[in-house]
Amino acid sequence: MPGKGPDPLIGRVVNDRFRIVSMIARGGMGKVYRAEQAPLGREIALKVLNPNYSGDSDPEFHKRFFLEASTCSKLTHPNTVTIFDYGRSDDDIYYIAMELLEGRTLHRALRDEGPMEPARAMHVARQICRSLREAHALGVIHRDLKPANVYLMKHGDESDFVKVLDFGLVKDLDATGEDLTQTGLFMGSPKYMSPEQIRGEKVDARADVYALGVILYEMLTGGVPFDRPNSVNILMAHVHEAPPPMNSIPPALEQVVLKALAKAPEDRFDSMDAMLAALKGLASDAGLSVTHSTEIGVSGEIGPLGITGRYDAAAGEGAPTIQGAVPSGAAQLGAEPGMQASGAYPHAQPVEPPNRTPWVFAGLGVLALLGAGVVAWMTRPPEPVAPTPPPTRSIPATQTDTQGTSATAPPTVTTTLVVLRSEPPGATVTVDDREYGPTPADVEWTGADAERGRQITFLFSLEGHRDYSVTRVITGDRLEVDAELEAMRTRVIRPNRRRIRRGNRRADGDETGGPVKGYKLDPY
Repeated sequence: MPGKGPDPLIGRVVNDRFRIVSMIARGGMGKVYRAEQAPLGREIALKVLNPNYSGDSDPEFHKRFFLEASTCSKLTHPNTVTIFDYGRSDDDIYYIAMELLEGRTLHRALRDEGPMEPARAMHVARQICRSLREAHALGVIHRDLKPANVYLMKHGDESDFVKVLDFGLVKDLDATGEDLTQTGLFMGSPKYMSPEQIRGEKVDARADVYALGVILYEMLTGGVPFDRPNSVNILMAHVHEAPPPMNSIPPALEQVVLKALAKAPEDRFDSMDAMLAALKGLASDAGLSVTHSTEIGVSGEIGPLGITGRYDAAAGEGAPTIQGAVPSGAAQLGAEPGMQASGAYPHAQPVEPPNRTPWVFAGLGVLALLGAGVVAWMTRPPEPVAPTPPPTRSIPATQTDTQGTSATAPPTVTTTLVVLRSEPPGATVTVDDREYGPTPADVEWTGADAERGRQITFLFSLEGHRDYSVTRVITGDRLEVDAELEAMRTRVIRPNRRRIRRGNRRADGDETGGPVKGYKLDPY
C-alpha cells in the first residue's frame, strides 16, 4: 500500500548522476523509478532496493549485491535488459541503473489478448532461449523466469522484440534451501518453479528450461499447467502431477513443451541451445514461422528515448537440428509438413518419462523418425514452390517473392570482435556509458557499433593503478586494445622522532624522557 505523503526520492539526485523523475512501479524488493542520467541526459530505469534489504539486517547482503550486480552487468545479449550502473549512495541507498523499456510485459499481453498463435509463441520463446543461453554460459541462472519478467517491445517493424529482466539480482545463486529460508529469499514464483527448485535442491540451467516450458504452455493455451487455489497446492502439482493436455496445439510442438516440463531435470532439454534447436526445427520443418524476422542483425532506436538497440545476427542459425534425447512421439516432428500456424490439430497424449531402454531402441527411434519424415514427404500433395529463406549471415542484395516482384533485402550485418587486454589483468574497460571486463575480455559489436572508421576511446580502470585511456579506430572485423597499467605509488609517512623541548613531552616519550610503554620508535 502506498505510503502517506510525497515520495521523498522524487527529485533527488542519487550519487551525483541519477535524478529521479517519477515512480514507475513498486514491488517487494523496492521501487523502480524513471530517472535522468547526468551528464548524458539519457532517461533510464533506476531500481532502488527496499531499505529493509541492507547490510544491517543481512551482513552478507552488501557482498552478495555487488557480486551479483557485477555478474549481471556483463550480460550483453540484445534480448537481455542492459544494466548501466549499480552501487550504494552515501546514505545506504542500493540502486541499479538499467535501460528504460517502452512496451508491455508478456503477462500483460496474455491478459489483454489471450493465447497466442503457435508461430508467435515460438517466436517469443526463441528469443528468451537466446537471452538465457548467454546468461547460463556465464553461470547466471534466472530462477524467477515468468511472463512478468519478459518484456515485449516495438523495435522498427518488430512488435514482439523480447527483453528478459531481473537476472538473479539480490539473489544468492549458490545458497542452499536452508540459506534461502534464513534470509527470507524463497526464490521463484510458484506457478513457474521447477520440481527440484521446490524441493530446495541445487538448480542449474534446466530449472530455467522448465520455467520456459511453463511460459510456452501458457502462451499457447492461455493458462499455466498447474493453477490451484493456493501456492502449496500449486507447488505440489509441479512435483507430482502431469501437465493437462494441450488442445488444438500442433502435436510436435506439444512434445517440445512436455519435454521442457519433464519432472526430472535429466529428462528435459539439457540446455537452452537444445530447446532453441527444437523450436527452430519445428519452424523450419512445419512452416511455423512468423512473417517478420528479427533473426537478422540491425541497429535502430528504441522508442523516443534515443537508446540505441541492437539485434545480434543469431550465431549458428543454420539448418536446425534437434539436440538431446527426444521423447517418444517426437517422430511427429518431421511427419507433418502441412502443419499451419493456426487451426485445429489432433491431440497428442502427454509423454511419459523415458524408461532408460537400451541404446538399440534409441537407434530404432531415430530410424522411425527418419522413416516418418520420408513417408510424409513422399505422400504429401503437390505444393507450390516456396521461396528459399534468406541465410542468417550472408544476404543477397535482392530477392524475388512468389509473385515475381523484386524486393531489397536487409544489408549484411557488420560485426567486429573487440579484444580487451591489460597488464595486470582484471581491469574494467569503459566505453561511453558501457562497462566491459574484467580483462581479458572479448566483446562482439554489431551494426552501428561496428561501423568502419568509428573512433572509440577506451578507459581502463583497476584498483591501485592509474587509469589508462587509449583511442582506437575500427578498420576491420577485429580490434585489439591493450593497456599497460601503472601502479600508484604509496607514500609512507613515518612518525616524527625529533624531541620537542627538554621538560616537555617528547614525540616519542613521556615528560621524564622515558618511552611510553608499548611505543616503538620504528613500527615499520
